[in-house]
Amino acid sequence: MTLAELKDQLEALSPTGILFVAKMVESLATPPQARAIHPETWLTSEWIEYFGLALSVHHGTTTEPLMQKSFETVFRNACESVGWEIQNPVSETQRFLDLEIKRDDYPEQRLSLKSTAAQRLSRTTVHISKLTEAAWVQDMRTARDRRDWTLMLFKEYMATVDSIMMLRAFRKGQDIPSVYQLVEIPSEIFRSLEHAPLASFNADGPTIDCPYGGHEVAARVSLDRSDAKITIKQIQLSACTVHVEWEIQPR
Repeated sequence: MTLAELKDQLEALSPTGILFVAKMVESLATPPQARAIHPETWLTSEWIEYFGLALSVHHGTTTEPLMQKSFETVFRNACESVGWEIQNPVSETQRFLDLEIKRDDYPEQRLSLKSTAAQRLSRTTVHISKLTEAAWVQDMRTARDRRDWTLMLFKEYMATVDSIMMLRAFRKGQDIPSVYQLVEIPSEIFRSLEHAPLASFNADGPTIDCPYGGHEVAARVSLDRSDAKITIKQIQLSACTVHVEWEIQPR
């Protein structure tokens, strides 16, 4: 749409519509301050700018953090805005995978998208309350069964997902988040489960340590029997890629 076409559209709006657009323009005029944290981030400056503008529009109408479904939509739109090819999973119920992207001259990337706005987020570790459902956790009665099912699940996970892109919203109380942080967690962080001793699975709801990238414990995989899910605890931020942070401007 050209500037002239945009002006024509604005002139056709009602006074209420003009007020709404004015509020959006005001939000866009004070976008978050973006800081690329990792020097080798594959996210382009245009991608980062688009995502920041989307955060501005989002918080032009609400104090609620940008959460899962909205995050997925904005992430996908940002990829489209820079011309990357995207493909959604074949089915909405497909396990693990949320989005596949193809950038020019780079291999396809298969991503799981997660978000959190939990209170008191750590600046050194990441927590994923539910990596995936695992109804079988409640039925396993021996360490061998728990290990076999865990290895089968994570073998499938690593074959399906290259990395987890997690949006973290840092906030105090119900205020608008002060900072959004985008972190990439490699699925390879779970590879060491293949070598975990059988004794690690003795407990009814065991937690297994995962060494990775020079970290003795880069993450901890927990089999949550009460909620029949897999939780990932204490993921070391230094074992991940922190791509960018957006600092929200006070209003």
